[in-house]
Amino acid sequence: MIDYHVHTHHSIDAEGTIDEYCSQAVKRGLAEICFTNHCELDPMRDDSYIRFDHRKILFSRDGVRRLQQEVFGARDRFRKHGLQVKFGLEVGFYRGIESVLQNMIDGLELDFLIGSIHCLNHVCIDSSREAHLYFSEHDADHLMNEYYTEITALIKSGLFDTIAHLDVYKKYGIQFYGGRIHAAPAELLREIFSLMKETETALEINTAGLRKINQLYPSKDIMTIARDQGMKLFTIGSDSHTVADLGKGISEGIAYAMAYGFDMLCSYSGRKRLINSL
Repeated sequence: MIDYHVHTHHSIDAEGTIDEYCSQAVKRGLAEICFTNHCELDPMRDDSYIRFDHRKILFSRDGVRRLQQEVFGARDRFRKHGLQVKFGLEVGFYRGIESVLQNMIDGLELDFLIGSIHCLNHVCIDSSREAHLYFSEHDADHLMNEYYTEITALIKSGLFDTIAHLDVYKKYGIQFYGGRIHAAPAELLREIFSLMKETETALEINTAGLRKINQLYPSKDIMTIARDQGMKLFTIGSDSHTVADLGKGISEGIAYAMAYGFDMLCSYSGRKRLINSL
């Protein structure tokens, strides 16, 4: 089993050291984990930080290089335990990030890059403190149409290996909008999955949904559209922000993907996709 979405204390909303996660991975029988700490670069927000030694500093190339070295150190230490350790980032996409991100990661030895939409209009809809600021100004249809339009731009950027937690807006949207939030725009999703297939961008099965809203991301109706559009490539991750959550739901997530016809689980090395047949 593998877990390709893992946050350590370097992300300002997470806890646990790299070595603690690696030790937990060995205990849980994981063969491979990829550390994907947050990379938030939006100049209109105040969350562009990385944390070292219990102190947060502005996100920078030097900071990411330091993080890379810490991950590589763990990779070497835990190899003898049969654990493969990979280095990635989860990037909060916004229009205009392309050149900024390219400059940030240029020269890094990245294995994997996740693209996510966390914010709309520079408001984090994935935050219990902020989501209501966006939700109170927009109905569910507007939210989903704007969100999936941004997802389309993310895919077209060509920067990312996978798209994370595709319907994460449900995390707090369910409380605000009720059942209306489940009516995802099918036509937009068909276009998105066709584009993902064309660009060979993988879909992430994110098991954090089991812990947050008692369902995997993305939901069954979205998975049905993905299947009908011929999607085959997927990645899987717990989106863990604590050591205790590492690897949770991975078996269920793989079974879920297979039930919708996904048969090629992707892992990555040096940004090159590796196919694991199921």
